[in-house]
Amino acid sequence: MSDQYNVKRALNALKDSFVNNETTLDLAKFLAAYKELMKFFDHLGKVFGFVVHDITDKFHKIEKAIAKDAPNNNYSTVHSSIEYEKAAGIYMKEKKVTLSLLRLMRGLDFLRKFIEAIYQNQKTEKKSHELAWEVYQQTLAFRHKHMVRNLVKTGVHLLPKKQELYLKLSTGAETTNFDELFNDFSSTLEKAYSILYKLYDENNFLELVLA
Repeated sequence: MSDQYNVKRALNALKDSFVNNETTLDLAKFLAAYKELMKFFDHLGKVFGFVVHDITDKFHKIEKAIAKDAPNNNYSTVHSSIEYEKAAGIYMKEKKVTLSLLRLMRGLDFLRKFIEAIYQNQKTEKKSHELAWEVYQQTLAFRHKHMVRNLVKTGVHLLPKKQELYLKLSTGAETTNFDELFNDFSSTLEKAYSILYKLYDENNFLELVLA
């Protein structure tokens, strides 16, 4: 699999993770799709390096849990994972899936809103660093310490220009109808996020940990 971001590959991988009439996500396939999405962060420089590092750590924890439990198949979907860990009373353990997946969901919220902002603001005067800072404030800022927030506020000024990010987001597109492509991309990201959000909300797990 290529190490380069490709919008079509990321979109198809995400769509492939929906199962049970799109009511849940295959956990292993969702991780694979998330990894494809994370390749876009490589184009953001070191600004969100701490986010990439944290998310990569969560990938490893979830993959280890899946591998260890393989014979039992408790981690086949995001729903079965939460149900299993909740019933077993292990959902607060750092090496289990519940907390790691919660943090991936929060990262996905930032990623989907930033992608949407880049697309929707192609004809506005807003610069990429302004968009990134606005989305960061909406999603992750209140979970981070003051020092981290200040580092991000300064670091976003090193982001590539908005048009460059837009072109990177379009890499691998097999169409010239970018409106259709981004609408599909945006709605698919929203659907995945909504499944996770509803799952955690129904279990009163949205704020198990602040950060």
